[in-house]
Amino acid sequence: MPLLCLGFTPIFMKTKSLWLSIFVLSALTASAKSKDYLLACWQKQAGPLNNKSLLLHYQEKKNELEHSFEPWQQTNYTGKGIVWSNAANFIKSDTLARGQRTYYSITQWNESTLLFLDYGDKDLFAVTKGMFEDQVFAGARYSPIALVDYFVKQKAGVEKESDKELVVYKLTINKTIVKLFIRKSDHLLHKVTTLGNDELFGDVLTTYVYKNYKAINNLSYPALVEIEKINGKVKDEVVIPAVSIVTELPALLNKPANYKFKDEVAPKPEIKVEKYSDNIHFIELKHTDDKVMVVEFNDFLLAAEAPLNSMNGELIINEAKKIAPNKPIKYFVFSHYHPHYTGGMRPFVHKGATVFSTKADVPYLQYLASAPHTLEPDSLQLHPKPLQIEEINESKTVTDGKFEMKIFFIGNKSQHTNDYLIYYFPSEQLLFEGDLVWIARQGEIKKAGTRQAGLYNAMKELGLNVKTIIQSWPVKDYGVKTVIPFADLEQSMK
Repeated sequence: MPLLCLGFTPIFMKTKSLWLSIFVLSALTASAKSKDYLLACWQKQAGPLNNKSLLLHYQEKKNELEHSFEPWQQTNYTGKGIVWSNAANFIKSDTLARGQRTYYSITQWNESTLLFLDYGDKDLFAVTKGMFEDQVFAGARYSPIALVDYFVKQKAGVEKESDKELVVYKLTINKTIVKLFIRKSDHLLHKVTTLGNDELFGDVLTTYVYKNYKAINNLSYPALVEIEKINGKVKDEVVIPAVSIVTELPALLNKPANYKFKDEVAPKPEIKVEKYSDNIHFIELKHTDDKVMVVEFNDFLLAAEAPLNSMNGELIINEAKKIAPNKPIKYFVFSHYHPHYTGGMRPFVHKGATVFSTKADVPYLQYLASAPHTLEPDSLQLHPKPLQIEEINESKTVTDGKFEMKIFFIGNKSQHTNDYLIYYFPSEQLLFEGDLVWIARQGEIKKAGTRQAGLYNAMKELGLNVKTIIQSWPVKDYGVKTVIPFADLEQSMK
């Protein structure tokens, strides 16, 4: 009886059907893989220029973390300018304003040169090779044309994180991981992300989201760019109300005849240790222009201040071990939250030290201690430890029963930050503070500024008997004293 009458499919027909299914699936997969969304994006957002340039006028809201009174407080700027952009050039002339102050800068980049006149400068900034390489994505704040072209030329591959709506391409430029997110629906660039290392905040993500696309001569461009910096903590906005396509590029800056990139040389650690008394030691970090303090008690140490980054924190810890090899660092304290005092905190957390802090700074310290540092791992990233904090309300006395150190919270009386701490040693009549006294090494003593007067008034209110003030920063720059007789401070108040 024929097999077909029994309701069976012959084996050769099953095999043929299976191979047909595999062929169709393979063809579909190959078709999906062959869709080059990056090239399609380039054809919409760079290709139509045909060796011409996009001239755009922009307005921006720019926010920066500066030396403010409290963590995450932002300084707000408004800006406007002109950008000329194509695949091989980025030229920007901008104005940045805050209050009554206005600042100007010029950037001029091509495939071999970066000329940069910084705000307030009369001479070109000394540019490194890394800065030159970074400019290809830095310019994406205003126009992604050069970046899209760069990805095409580098033949960037599709990333696994691509989904139904977005195709993701990734490259590492210099030391920064850069990703393009291209919409499948219209082949336009949805956003760009950059992930780089920040010595204070660790892995830092910056995101540029492109919106309100418009077209000119078949070239698509975003009329709005929304920017998130420092993992979303700070947000900017660029609005582009007018564009045109031009054939000529201006030469706003002249390339020097001896043009070359500045060598990228990491600062060589230079350390000097001074024993001030049996209990007090100062470690001068010449490469950061800081002086930190190590206080020796009967069976433990306290460290005050750690500048800029984890490497410096490790250097301080190593020197502390030399001062007292068998004594653990039980406490770490900082005068205020600015990077010259907290930047090197993480290694102390790794060592199990308790961090003294004002209440308002606790969330900020938690952020610093938990921030991923995967791009350039430090000891806390490699071996995580919990952050231990002890809050200081008005004052704190640290003692071993014989030697005594007092920590006072003067806060906004410092006229510098709301969290300010100062350190007082009654037996030495010594005060150690961060950066409040600005008395010139040479010449007459001038009238105290607001910071200086704030410290003086706080000391008087506390009734401190002080002969000498030692300042953490700056040590050698700016031409100011860092070991200051109290008489000098008093004279500046007259």
